Amino acid sequence: MSEPPLRVAVVGAGPAGLYTADALTFDEEPAVEVDLLERLPVPFGLLRYGVAPDHLNIKAAGNTLQGVLEREPVELFCHVGVGTDVTVAELRERYDAVVYAVGASVDRTLGIPGEQLPGSSSATQFVNWYNGHPEQVVREVLDATTVAVIGIGNVALDVARLLLKDPDDLLHTDIPQPAIEVLRASAVTDVHIVGRRGPEHAKFTPKELKELGELPGVDVVVDPTEIPADPEDAKPPTKRNLAVLREWAARRSTGAPRRLHLHFGATPLEVLGEAHVTGLRLSTGDLPCQLVLRSVGYRSLPLPDVPFDDETGTIPSEGSRVVRDGRAEPGEYVVGWVRRGATGILGTNRSDAMDAVASLHEDLPALLARRTRAPEGIEGLLAARGVEHVSLQGWAAIVEREHAHGAEHGRSRVKIADLADLLEAAGVNP
Repeated sequence: MSEPPLRVAVVGAGPAGLYTADALTFDEEPAVEVDLLERLPVPFGLLRYGVAPDHLNIKAAGNTLQGVLEREPVELFCHVGVGTDVTVAELRERYDAVVYAVGASVDRTLGIPGEQLPGSSSATQFVNWYNGHPEQVVREVLDATTVAVIGIGNVALDVARLLLKDPDDLLHTDIPQPAIEVLRASAVTDVHIVGRRGPEHAKFTPKELKELGELPGVDVVVDPTEIPADPEDAKPPTKRNLAVLREWAARRSTGAPRRLHLHFGATPLEVLGEAHVTGLRLSTGDLPCQLVLRSVGYRSLPLPDVPFDDETGTIPSEGSRVVRDGRAEPGEYVVGWVRRGATGILGTNRSDAMDAVASLHEDLPALLARRTRAPEGIEGLLAARGVEHVSLQGWAAIVEREHAHGAEHGRSRVKIADLADLLEAAGVNP
């Protein structure tokens, strides 16, 4: 009599989790069944809530990953919290293996005075808002005229672009309609991107950088003295970035109604203001502004009963195996940002997932040898507790509702941002 299929729980249905499910079920041998557990009511994680809405080429990866969700051996359990609705111990008891792919959901702070003032926030919260995250911070009005964005990575560029772009140029995207209306009413005329290091150390990609300089109605302001010659060891992307910045520095003002300013070698020292942000003190001088958005990286949060390194913000691992009580043993694995830190691009998660699945395949004899009974999954456990989850069918109903919502506004699709509305569309009680 043949063994029942290997049963694996993947905690997190973002890109890392979905690539893991893909690698586990791509071949028929060994036979694997995957349950994807996701805290949010929808899958795709940062692909849905972190990628800018106008970057459709990146978001198109969701079409491929949707195909993974629709594979017969894959079951989707959204709106299920690990540590609340089900424990890690229960997962380890019910599955042959557990893979943690929870990503990095919170931002890093600067640790400077005034950082908690009203008007000082994180780029993460702002990105969540314009991407319709159900746990978004509501922004009733964007009445700042000058915004400082701290950080020189792609997220900082996304934030600056969305603040300066004509909102009508976003109507072909799935950005929530309330965000469109707020951006239309925005008073922002100037956005300052502030980097603590020189442009040769910037983390943005040349394509994203160049895109900013092509926005209609926007002048770009760069101090030519801040742009160095190409370092001897500079890689091609760095050289292209520096070339773009030199071209911008040579431009003359056109008198455009909006402006993008880039500052390098300017360390933030203090957020100024009493009841609200009035400026940002830099090592190079004070910058008047009414909104400060820090974009200095993401950080993972620990899962209950899973080892976690507070210093690195990761689950400790060896060969993608979780290190528990000083040992890396078969049965628990980790992928994505919670394994390596918030670095890399979307495709990095694919190679990460393949590494973890390779380790799991190596461990297959040990995983099967320790079985005392056939794995059963958590569907019955959730039902017994009255926990309703969003299934693949529920997710399909949300997508259908978003297309209908888009049609109401003359658009192809509009994201649903409200948690209760998402659950209602999926047929799940809040």
